[in-house]
Amino acid sequence: MTSSKSPAGPADQTFPPHVQRVATARILHNRSKPTHRSHLLATLVSFGGTLVRVHPALSMFAASLIAFAPVHALAQDQEASTSVRDRPREEYDPLGVRFGAFNLNASVDLAAESNDNIFAEEVGQDEDMIFTVAPRAALRSNWSRHAIEVDAGARFESHEDFSSEDVDTGYARLRGRLDIGSRSNVALDAGLSHEREARSDSDAPTTGDPVEYDRSDLALTAAHTFNRFTITGAIAQRDYSFDGPVQSARDNDQTSFRARVDAELTPRLGLVFEATTDERDYENSASLSSEGTTLLAGVNMNFTDLLVGEITAGQFTRDYDGGASADGLAVMANLEWYPTGLTTVTFNARQNAEDVVGATTATPFTESQYGVRVDHELLRNVILTAGAQAGRREYEDPIDREDEVLGVEVGADYIMNRRVALRARYTFDDVQSSGADRYRDFEVNAFTLGVSFRL
Repeated sequence: MTSSKSPAGPADQTFPPHVQRVATARILHNRSKPTHRSHLLATLVSFGGTLVRVHPALSMFAASLIAFAPVHALAQDQEASTSVRDRPREEYDPLGVRFGAFNLNASVDLAAESNDNIFAEEVGQDEDMIFTVAPRAALRSNWSRHAIEVDAGARFESHEDFSSEDVDTGYARLRGRLDIGSRSNVALDAGLSHEREARSDSDAPTTGDPVEYDRSDLALTAAHTFNRFTITGAIAQRDYSFDGPVQSARDNDQTSFRARVDAELTPRLGLVFEATTDERDYENSASLSSEGTTLLAGVNMNFTDLLVGEITAGQFTRDYDGGASADGLAVMANLEWYPTGLTTVTFNARQNAEDVVGATTATPFTESQYGVRVDHELLRNVILTAGAQAGRREYEDPIDREDEVLGVEVGADYIMNRRVALRARYTFDDVQSSGADRYRDFEVNAFTLGVSFRL
């Protein structure tokens, strides 16, 4: 075990994804790769050093610029292409504990939430206070080649008035990567979890016990890079098992195959081609079983370290064993824009056919989502955030129904020190349902205060 004064390795994010409900993007970009800009800067620094040695006046001028430059301006240039939430904060990041070739990071999140519509009802709303305890831990290797990570967590809820809503959830996950030479690798990802369906889901029931289910995931991915091309292939299996006889009609397993080609045109621009085929089997509702295909093409980009991400579009088709079919425009986009080194703006968009059959309709739907999120570093240890996520669910025949969904989030995070971080959030969820088979309209306002204790 090392001294507490030296970090054990990469720590968990100060602001983990589970507390970022709105417009959290998954950016497919490797920022550790050197760019033309970094080489150019190195050359200029070297050349500039020669000039300073030759001209003492230049040395004095450069020193005065550095002395009077704002500290945040220097950090802004160095971290221009790293999002506000992902960038390291050496003076505030938790150190963790080192065990030989492994690093352990852990935390416990405590929170209290005031919710004005706990069952997401259209009329007769009920208020409640929700108290949560959420421990989690991750053990990661720090090898120079290959990698392995084990992480697990849980969430325990306690409602002040409606104890019937108390649900305990948890997860465990194993990830590993085997490097084959310098250009190829094989990765394994396996996970188990027990989850609940939020009452604010537009298709969740408003009465009875909360919907709970078990989920298992297993994926194997292989990637190889040659010249300017990277070829990736993946096979994945996902199983859902819902609690209770009423929800068992939603039990299903999904098998998918994915092939992807990334072609680098320049160090800052590349083409993407991706094809996915899947089979979804509803063991207790055979007519809902289906086969689908999604074809996507687009670009990934890094424009002057100010705009980073990927945009793809294409076509999806899905054929159901019951005779129905669906097809349309498939979209997947994730972009991060850095207007300054202190602000990150995240955009996301997605559209595809979903087969996670609803609790009240037992009918698939086509879902589209799009959102924007702004994170601003007010101080080195104070992050302000605001975002909105909108979407639409269009249900397949014979259901005549369309749901418009909107989620808004505003909040702040304050990192007191390496061990303690505070969080405040306000969230607003709004669903408007229309059509002959409309379900319900509702609004939910929730205020949350939380504290995280970190190893």
